[in-house]
Order: sequence, then structure tokens, then C-alpha cells
Amino acid sequence: MENKKGTTTVALVFKDGVVLAADKRVSLGYMIAHKNAKKVLKITDFIGVTTAGSVGDIQSLVGLLRAEAKLYEIKNSKKMSPGALAKLTSAVLQGQRYYPIMAWLVLAGVDKEGHVYSIDPIGGVSEDKMVATGAGMEAAYGVLDDRYKEDMSKDDAVQLATRSLQAAISRNMTTGDGISLSVITKDGYEDYSDEEVDAVIASIKGGA
Repeated sequence: MENKKGTTTVALVFKDGVVLAADKRVSLGYMIAHKNAKKVLKITDFIGVTTAGSVGDIQSLVGLLRAEAKLYEIKNSKKMSPGALAKLTSAVLQGQRYYPIMAWLVLAGVDKEGHVYSIDPIGGVSEDKMVATGAGMEAAYGVLDDRYKEDMSKDDAVQLATRSLQAAISRNMTTGDGISLSVITKDGYEDYSDEEVDAVIASIKGGA
């Protein structure tokens, strides 16, 4: 499979959980290969990832993480924590460092509180309150650095993630074709529909 690239993803912690967001465009060189790519993926009811890199490598790695998280739950009769899954992901990627898996993940989830981990293709892990990755990350960080607050409400966090993606879309040609949004709280994983995302964008325009 071709190495299809070009994306911007964002994840951030808010008062009651985490928000994950990404654009939908996949680029192959100067060509738009796909316009409706799914780059925010559910791992468990309380953990998700945003993805950038090679489509084939991402699909393989995400499938492995889902299986490992399910196996852990069966063996231990409890959910795998975001921190534990981040460590496992790091170990998998470090084990492939001479034949790297071309996947840059942002893993986000909730146990007693929200967590966001940036995990690079050779297994380096860093935890932060907000992370942007991909080709439009500079534009996204410009918005995040200016507006982010740790005690944000869910609605404010969703709006901020959307604003940061809109900034990346306006400034980076490999980012575009819409926004995917997901929210994780102690109540579980929630994917936003296209109509709900449109409503968020409308509220930003109305309030800005």
C-alpha cells in the first residue's frame, strides 16, 4: 500500500475528559487520495487515538492495540488504563525501530482523569494537556497555545479543537475535507456526526 500522508490531528484534556479531532484528507504527493479518511479511531470505550502516517501501518497497529486492550480486560477483569496502553504502544514501536512502523499516534483517554500522550514512530512517549501532530500542526498550535485552559468545559474544548483544525485547514494544503471529532468522558466514547460538527462550526462563527 502506498504511503499516503498529509493530515493534522489534535487532542486535548478538558475538565471532564478528552477531545480528539482530525481532518479527513489523505494526500499522496500533490494529489488528494481520499476525502473522507477516518483518522480518529476508538480503541476501547475509554481510549481513542488520532493517527498520522502510513495507512497500512496505522491499520495494523490499531488492530493490535484493540486486541491487546481486549485481552488485558479479559485477563484482569478491568479496563486497561490510557497510561498502560501508551506504554504498550511504545514497546511495540521500539521493538520495530530498525524497521519502523510509520505511524505517529496521539493516544487519549480517561481513567480518573483525562490523559493525552504523543507517541512517535520509534516509541518516544510524552504526556501533555494538548497535542497537535501532522503537516498543519504549527497552525493548530498557534490557536491552542493562545486559547487553551485546563479547566475548560466540554463545549469549550470541542470548539477549541475545531478552531485549531480550521486554522490548519486554512494554512496547509494537505489538511482539509472536513473534521472528525470524538469526546471521551467517564461515561464513555462519543463520536460526533457530521451534522454535530457543522453545528460546532456554526457556533464558532456566531460567537467569534
